[in-house]
Amino acid sequence: MTLNRQGRSFFRVRLSVFFFTIILGCEAKAVDFIKDIEPIFQAHCIDCHGPDEQESQFRLDRLAALISGGNSGEPAVVPGKPGESFLLKLILHEESGMEMPPDDSLSDSEIASIKAWIAGGAKTPESYGPEKTDIELSHWSFQPVKRSHGSTIDRFIRDKLVANGLTLSPTAERRVLVRRLYLVMLGIPPTPEQVEAFATDESDDAWQNVVERVLASPHYGERWATYWLDLVRFGETHGYEMNRERPTAWQYRDWVIESLNDDKPYDEFVRQQIAGDALGANVATGFLVAGPVDQVKGSDPKLRQIQRMNELDDMINTTGTAFLGLTTGCARCHNHKFDPISQRDYYSMQAVFAGVQHGDRALPPTPETAKRIASLDEEISELTNRLKKFIIGDESKPRPAVNAKRNEEVFEEREARFIRFTIRKTTGGEGCLDELEIYSNGLNVALASSGSKAISSGDFVHPKHKLMHINDGRHGNDHSWIVDSSSGDWVQIELAEPTVIDRIVWSRDRSGKYTDRLPIEYRIDSAMEADNWELLTSSADRQTFTGKESASPKYQFEKFPSAEAQQGRVWQNRLQAALEEKRQLEKSTLVYAGTFVQPGPTHRLYRGEPDAKREQVAPNAIEVFTSLNLATNAPERDRRLALANWIASKDNPLTVRVIVNRLWQFHFGTGIVDTPSDFGLNGSPPSHPELLDWLASELMDHNWSLKHIHRLILNSDTWRQSNRPNEDAIRVDATSRLLWRFPPRRLEAEAIRDSILAVTDVLDLEAAGGPGFSPFEVELENVRHYHAKQAFGPADWRRMIYMTKVRQEREQVFGAFDCPDASMVVAKRSRSTTPLQALNLLNSRFVMQQADLFAKRLENESDTLSHQITRAWRLCFQRKPTDEELADSVSFIEQEGVQQFTRAMLNANEFVFIP
Repeated sequence: MTLNRQGRSFFRVRLSVFFFTIILGCEAKAVDFIKDIEPIFQAHCIDCHGPDEQESQFRLDRLAALISGGNSGEPAVVPGKPGESFLLKLILHEESGMEMPPDDSLSDSEIASIKAWIAGGAKTPESYGPEKTDIELSHWSFQPVKRSHGSTIDRFIRDKLVANGLTLSPTAERRVLVRRLYLVMLGIPPTPEQVEAFATDESDDAWQNVVERVLASPHYGERWATYWLDLVRFGETHGYEMNRERPTAWQYRDWVIESLNDDKPYDEFVRQQIAGDALGANVATGFLVAGPVDQVKGSDPKLRQIQRMNELDDMINTTGTAFLGLTTGCARCHNHKFDPISQRDYYSMQAVFAGVQHGDRALPPTPETAKRIASLDEEISELTNRLKKFIIGDESKPRPAVNAKRNEEVFEEREARFIRFTIRKTTGGEGCLDELEIYSNGLNVALASSGSKAISSGDFVHPKHKLMHINDGRHGNDHSWIVDSSSGDWVQIELAEPTVIDRIVWSRDRSGKYTDRLPIEYRIDSAMEADNWELLTSSADRQTFTGKESASPKYQFEKFPSAEAQQGRVWQNRLQAALEEKRQLEKSTLVYAGTFVQPGPTHRLYRGEPDAKREQVAPNAIEVFTSLNLATNAPERDRRLALANWIASKDNPLTVRVIVNRLWQFHFGTGIVDTPSDFGLNGSPPSHPELLDWLASELMDHNWSLKHIHRLILNSDTWRQSNRPNEDAIRVDATSRLLWRFPPRRLEAEAIRDSILAVTDVLDLEAAGGPGFSPFEVELENVRHYHAKQAFGPADWRRMIYMTKVRQEREQVFGAFDCPDASMVVAKRSRSTTPLQALNLLNSRFVMQQADLFAKRLENESDTLSHQITRAWRLCFQRKPTDEELADSVSFIEQEGVQQFTRAMLNANEFVFIP
């Protein structure tokens, strides 16, 4: 609760009277005082900028208001804890610029009385109510979804039109409809043959059939994934100063396309992007780290903390806007000014994502690969045993000496809950382990993010080397653990549940840079119950460590009989082949989908300052909506999975409303709610609230199928109506918000480019997925420099969604058509009209090349000039030219040539608009 100067001056006079009346228990006097002060307090309060109903929460005559505080997020009074009571800090003038009173101080006795009152539990009269007041969620988007039975899209639209004296427009012509369908749903025009097939189909279900063909097209996912990638700020470079590439990020883009084409239920689509590593969709968590990240970390610890806070803020804000339609990021520094999101809620959500780190992650092997590796392990073990007798010299021990980079322990399958690694001797100093990996069926089950817990006999105190690094999934010296003794101590992993294991991998420094502190004598034990240990493996069968990289055992076959020696050589050759095959299989497929570590405590930060820690918070969602019921030390993966399950729940009215509104927006240009990522109190109300809820119900009732919603929209009279203007209707609804006609609009950059390539017949629709093509020539310096390409060939003629998405740079021709930068969430692209757009489409090398290719296509496919012109009209506009248009075209070509004619066609308004 912060007052302006006038309010604080008044407060100076009245403060002590207020608290003395409470302290003395004079309830009548206190109530009289409140009635006196409240109107003036409200008039001078500058910390409440929300609607009137929100301002009324912060009242001095409510215990809940005193305990929760104002929009700063600071509790004004913490009963029993004067040192944590923000009001006392203001009275003591400990907050610069927020002193109360501003010009002088209360007396020591007054301050002492207030402090004693807080220390004694801040008791108040019963009329001051409970410590916490339930917030009434009366806003429309927070209410449960209501189903309107027996309705259709057209009924909702017609009812609103009739109420405004309007009607639907007639159905559009068939050629217009099929062009609209292909452009909206696929982002490329139909071929003349496809247009003719529909235009001449007289069956009753002709339209339904063509809709189904379009929804089944693999190009549907390519078209609609563009919208989603805008929304989740997907890019294939890091952004910021260096802006280096993310070579493996494209896999998330392909996952989105595949998910849409497969009509993956939307609730599962949501869950997998937040917790796909727990749901068999590892690539999907690319959503979490799709945003920019600063690779240049500051040397100042506070700057590094701020950079980390910014990374987490990007995840929190994107999750809130993309799925919930709420601006959760606003609560980073203070309670949300409009929506019921407290600062504590924000940091509770930060605790959910606190273990997510930017970076590549190795994908687990497929079941087939894991099975093959297990088979090879058995064969390698058997061959190694057979070859023991051929080993010569000091290498009689079958296993090579330990090394710093990677050591693998293979043993017979055993069920275990606890695994202990005991270090008995090192190369010098306390032992150090980079990572301790425990495998079951090809999966590392030791990860903290999977619920496994690490303890040790003692940890070496060092700012870098911490116990949490032993199973955090990250490698290198900076992510390693050091024991606090040079011999005899241990580290132990408790798995989340009893698991059958068959392999352990450990290292000192996976990068190979450091070789000191390497354990050279050790044992590894397992147990189902703590302290009931059984030996799994040890260094006893390893060769002596010499400080050099271990070589494979040396075999001598000459001393053995010829047949036996020959058999030994066969075994040796097979062993080498099996080892090589295993190495190849174990080469990880990396994907930029984040890495996960078990986070430490998360605190609410006063004003969002990293060094202004307040109370610790548990991982949670928005308190007024739900509780995830997680402990402060809950496993990292469990946090994200719990949040994902709440977001995708049918009980959450926001998620389903937000996505059906987005679908509606991309069909008609504007959503039923025209603030698609803000469904809060500061957003716009829906134009057709009952329709929005009906669509939401339809989605949930049909297994969250997005294609079902598309069908409903595409088969409606509303979508199929003409786009012709009507002067009377324009006077009532100039923007067609009520949908008395289909609103025409310009295509997005991707659809314009893809359509050009389609009509010139060079668009490679088979080159789907995989690494993208770049629109730039890249200077591979420490800081990347991107220069526009000057020449284009078949490798560049893929769909634009497969163009590498570079942050902070725009493709030189089509980037001008309002392409977003990918550094932030974009729910709705702007639609500008600029001279650069016209110049790029008319004079760029790309368009000039395509105009020439178009001219050659026309010459190859048509014998006469009139046929060429008609063919061009059908390819570009899905119709024949009128007699006047044909005559004008002939005249133009005779004067300027076919290439200039095709250039003009690609620049026509009709070509770049959805009709």
